[in-house]
Amino acid sequence: MTAVTAKRASHPQTPRRKKKTNRDGPGSNALIGHSKWVPYLFSAPSIIAVAAMLAFPVLYGVYKSLYRAPRFGADQEFVGLGNYVDMFKSPEFLDSLTKTAIFVTGCIVVGTTLGLLFAFALNRVLKRLRFLRAVTIAPYIISNVAAAVMFRILFNTEFGMLNRTIEFFGLDGPRWLSTPALAMVVVILAQVWTDLPLTILLLLGGLQSIDSSYLDAALVDGATGWKRAWHLSIPLIAPQLMISIVWLSYSTLTGLGVVLALTGGGPLKATHTLPMDMYSTAFQSLKMNEALAIATFLLVLNAVLTLMFVRFSRRYEVAA
Repeated sequence: MTAVTAKRASHPQTPRRKKKTNRDGPGSNALIGHSKWVPYLFSAPSIIAVAAMLAFPVLYGVYKSLYRAPRFGADQEFVGLGNYVDMFKSPEFLDSLTKTAIFVTGCIVVGTTLGLLFAFALNRVLKRLRFLRAVTIAPYIISNVAAAVMFRILFNTEFGMLNRTIEFFGLDGPRWLSTPALAMVVVILAQVWTDLPLTILLLLGGLQSIDSSYLDAALVDGATGWKRAWHLSIPLIAPQLMISIVWLSYSTLTGLGVVLALTGGGPLKATHTLPMDMYSTAFQSLKMNEALAIATFLLVLNAVLTLMFVRFSRRYEVAA
């Protein structure tokens, strides 16, 4: 008995481990498991701060657009919607609204078309040519004013590269920035050039997220490249396409740098868009309250266009 007792003492039994029990429920954390609103509570201070920084200038601008001063620096009087009524009665404003519609429509059509073409092309490049995807971001890092100066030099009548190329073939180059119709075309091209990189990246990301089995099945069914792009790829990237259109409409509707530095609203006010009208009203005529009324109208118009694009995109997704 003594030997057996000594042997057991030399080999003590290992204590049994207690099983861990999760009193907060299976697979739940003690903090997160209590409420799904915990992440929102932690992010609430930053959300409130950002909302206040964005909302205060907008609300203050809308409030000041209801006032009017007889001259710059004089006491302001409350006129209600008087600035808006006078704005819609102004022939200059209605002409600027027409120019803006042409400008925005042209930028959306040209920008979306070029964005799709470049996105499809970059989606098929080989591994050795993938650096081209990084090159497409170059126009986005250049300021709008610098891009406008580049296009002003490129389309210059006397020494512009484009007219020099046309003259090489024995033809006379047009006066791009002195002809009203051609000036609008140049402004659209310059604005599209600055906004195209983000459009390409959005559409390229959508194309790369498409399951390759869908494309393989369409190829087996005999669908050509254009049919697959039109009936399969484009409907599948409808959300990304909608985001790019919203971005283009916002950028062109509020864009001022390209038009101001390229044509200044000319010639003969052919490119005098609403942002140019707001700029001239505020800093040339010194009518700040009337300019705030134009800015408020641009804000509402941009919101309406965004809602229209979103609703159209949802209907397109359902139909597809």
